[in-house]
Amino acid sequence: MRPEPGKWDYRRSELRSMSSTSEDIRRQLKVRRQKQRVILATRWRCAQGGLEFEQLDTFYGAIRPYLCVAQFFGIMPLANIRSRDPQDVKFKVRSIGLVVTGLFLLLGGLKTLVGANILFTAGLNAKNMVGLVFLIVGLVNWVNFVGFARSWSHIMLPWSSLDILMLFPPYKRCNRSLRSKVNFIALCVGVLAVGDHMLYYVSGYSSYSTNILQCHTNHSRITFALYLEKEFSDIMFIMPCNTFTICYAFWINGAFTFLWNFLDFFIVMTSIGLAQRFQQFAARVGALEGRQVPESLWYDIRRDHIRLCELASLVEESMSCIVFVSCANNVYVICNQALAIFTKLRHPINYIYFWYSLLFLMARTSLVFMTASRIHDASLLPLRSLYLVPSNGWTQEVQRFAYQLTSEFVGLSGYRLFCLTRKSLFGMLATLVTYELMLLQMDAKNPKGLRCV
Repeated sequence: MRPEPGKWDYRRSELRSMSSTSEDIRRQLKVRRQKQRVILATRWRCAQGGLEFEQLDTFYGAIRPYLCVAQFFGIMPLANIRSRDPQDVKFKVRSIGLVVTGLFLLLGGLKTLVGANILFTAGLNAKNMVGLVFLIVGLVNWVNFVGFARSWSHIMLPWSSLDILMLFPPYKRCNRSLRSKVNFIALCVGVLAVGDHMLYYVSGYSSYSTNILQCHTNHSRITFALYLEKEFSDIMFIMPCNTFTICYAFWINGAFTFLWNFLDFFIVMTSIGLAQRFQQFAARVGALEGRQVPESLWYDIRRDHIRLCELASLVEESMSCIVFVSCANNVYVICNQALAIFTKLRHPINYIYFWYSLLFLMARTSLVFMTASRIHDASLLPLRSLYLVPSNGWTQEVQRFAYQLTSEFVGLSGYRLFCLTRKSLFGMLATLVTYELMLLQMDAKNPKGLRCV
């Protein structure tokens, strides 16, 4: 029997719609495959280094200008630091960077030994030993950065490959680029640090002038040149006083100051770079909420999370010494700055300097803890999306992923003695109060008032 004309037309239209639907699916799959091929080809070209890699918002591209500046002060002795390709940047024993670092260690060590000899001769107390501690910590930091430079390739190569992975779909880019964040913080910290360094000399000259006016009859000694001769007495002890010696003294003193500020800034840069990648990862997991997710996709996500955690573990292991020295030194200097404020100062400019320096140092220390705590906070963000997975979608891969998120701490620490979190910041404040009371008791035994020297 032949089908009725109406039914034949209906079947023919149904077949035509099915054919058009399958054609649309094939077209969509073809477009998706083309996009995937383009992304893979772009990733491959970026992995080869060069201009395409430099145009990406990578962590290496964000910090490279500041590493170049740091090398002028003997920090991070790496070869080929100007190269666009991070594979070319390596630690080499025979390199100009390591020679510059050795020069700073030699000159800084000589300055420290002479300064220590002068202080031990005059007598140590809670106030005057801060300068010696500042020099010793500077030498330790130079050595710490040499150690970090040795592990640079083991950190930066997997970090750069992870950057290439997460700067393309299915990951979304952040609203603010990594470079803009780093540049903004560098500008703020740099301006405030220069102001702090200049106020140090202004306050010191004011104290020197007051001492001459009250203790000596020869007021002609109130000149900035004579103040510099007293300020840099450790260098004048081994070198004649002339223009070259004064310039050298400013240079070596500025190098120690730059190193102290760069130490905290480097921790902040690293924290921002890691936190941004964990935030991108959390955004990808959050985009899957309310969707039926196959187990193979959860496996890919869990694999990327393992790569992120391995990178964070590498960075944490290599930076433990830097974090420990930075936090310990900041606590000590904050206490000494507060001690100077609580005791009697001589001039209003002294109050201005010590209050400015104290607030700047506390803000810088808080910035270190707050930015580093974002790594741990961002690493826990995917848990919220996992808790919303329905029971029928709670597969073995999801269980493994949830266990990964909660099984270990992700973030920076100081030899695992303390972690850079918000809770640790409040714990440090309690330590500051205790240590400050101890310093006040030590200083109570020292003679008060103006000492003529």
